[in-house]
Amino acid sequence: MTARNVASKLSLAAAALGAALAVPAPVLGDGVGEPAPAPVSAAPPPVARTNQPAPCLGEETLGQVVAVSGDVQAVAPGAAPRALGCDAPLRCEELVTAPGASVSFVSGDVLVRVGGDARVALSGSAGAPELFVLRGAVRTTDARAAGAAPLRLVARDLAASAAGADLALEAEPGFPSRLCAYGGRAAVELGARATTLAGGACLEAREDGPARFAAAEPALGLEPPGFCAFEVAVADHLTPLHVAAPDAFPFPDGTPAPDIVRGPCDAPGSGCSAGRDFPFDDPDPVPGCDVPGVSCGAGQD
Repeated sequence: MTARNVASKLSLAAAALGAALAVPAPVLGDGVGEPAPAPVSAAPPPVARTNQPAPCLGEETLGQVVAVSGDVQAVAPGAAPRALGCDAPLRCEELVTAPGASVSFVSGDVLVRVGGDARVALSGSAGAPELFVLRGAVRTTDARAAGAAPLRLVARDLAASAAGADLALEAEPGFPSRLCAYGGRAAVELGARATTLAGGACLEAREDGPARFAAAEPALGLEPPGFCAFEVAVADHLTPLHVAAPDAFPFPDGTPAPDIVRGPCDAPGSGCSAGRDFPFDDPDPVPGCDVPGVSCGAGQD
C-alpha cells in the first residue's frame, strides 16, 4: 500500500467522523435539546429485611410466671439478670432459659411457653404480648376470640399476628424460622410478602419463598413442667371439726324410722299443701325423708 493510499483513507475517516459530529442532537418542540438516555444497568439486588425486637416503652407488667423448671433468667435493659420463680412478674425484658429448662407465663388470657436454650424478648401489652424469638422455641395458646387485639410472634425473618390461635415459633441463627399453627389462623409477614397460616399447617421462611407442610406433634406440650403450687392459708382458730365432712347418710341410725305412721298428706303425690304455696306432688327423693321427726336436710323436719 502506498503512502498516498494511506493518506486518502485517513482523510475519508476524518471526514466521516466530522459529519457525525456535525449532526445536531434531537430537539423537542420547545427548542430544548432532548437529554441523552441514562446507561442501562442491572437492577440492584433486593435488600433483605431483618426484623428487630420492639423497644421497651414502660414498666407495665406484661405477665406472671405460672410454671418454671431449671435455670431461667429475666434480663431487663440496664439491669442485672434476675432468676425467675413462681408468681414472678414479667415486664419488657428478655427471657433466657438454660438447656433443658423452661418457663411458662400468662399474659391476660394468653398462655406462653418458652422451651430450653432459648432467648426471647418480651414486649407489647398485657393480654396482647409481642415475643421476639432470637433463639429457641415459643408456643402461645390464646383463649380469646379471634377478633381480639392480636399477639405477635416475631423472628428475624418472619412476623405473625393472631388472636384466638395456638401457635409455635422456632428460630435458630443461620437457619430459616419455622411457624406452626395448631389451631386458629395467623397473618404472616415475610419481608415484602404477606400470607396466612391456618391450623394444622407449618410455614418455613426460606430465601426462595415460604415452604409449607403439615404440622407435626408440637415440641412444647400443653402441660409444661414445673407448674407452680398455690397454697391456701387456713385461719389459726379453725379446727378439724370446722372442715369435717358431713355424714355420708342423713339418718341418725343409718336407716329411716319404720315405726312412725305417715299421715295422708305425707304421702308423695297426695296434693296436700301442708302450709306450702304449691301441692307436694314430687316423688320422695330419699325414701323415709317425709317421716315426721326425721331430719333429711336444711329446712325440713
